[in-house]
Amino acid sequence: MSQQRAMVSLTGVTARIPGHGTFTVTAEAAMMIEDFGGSLYCYQGHGGCRKQGLYFSRTEPKKYLRCLLAEGPGPESIIRNDTQEIALSVSRDLAPKLDGAVLHFGNYNKMERFIWLSMPAVTGHPCVCRRSIGAPAGKRSPCLDDSGVGLRDV
Repeated sequence: MSQQRAMVSLTGVTARIPGHGTFTVTAEAAMMIEDFGGSLYCYQGHGGCRKQGLYFSRTEPKKYLRCLLAEGPGPESIIRNDTQEIALSVSRDLAPKLDGAVLHFGNYNKMERFIWLSMPAVTGHPCVCRRSIGAPAGKRSPCLDDSGVGLRDV
């Protein structure tokens, strides 16, 4: 295990989205991103029990925002992109909603997966599965947990 991974495994990291703010990546999420190949793309799309589903992929599309990862609050703590063990990117439409959010990996509703523990920039109540945001989509809209949606490659 490298020194950088040892530090990430104890403290987690801060992800800075250029022009949009920061969010926290827990130690568990950072380790799983590395285990899944080192990259994670976060985006929103249609589906789920709310108007917008929150999805994760191991591949990046053509247009995305690359996050700068930091181990502390100051600019001197930024991990250079060419030495990062993990790469984290977000979609342009999801980026403004992630300021102050917390990305975590754990066992939720009998499935190990990435979730957003909190998204303070999003108003209203999140779905209990923490995979959908916005107004309810209706009684017949299936929950993303019920569908068993995990990592999707875009």
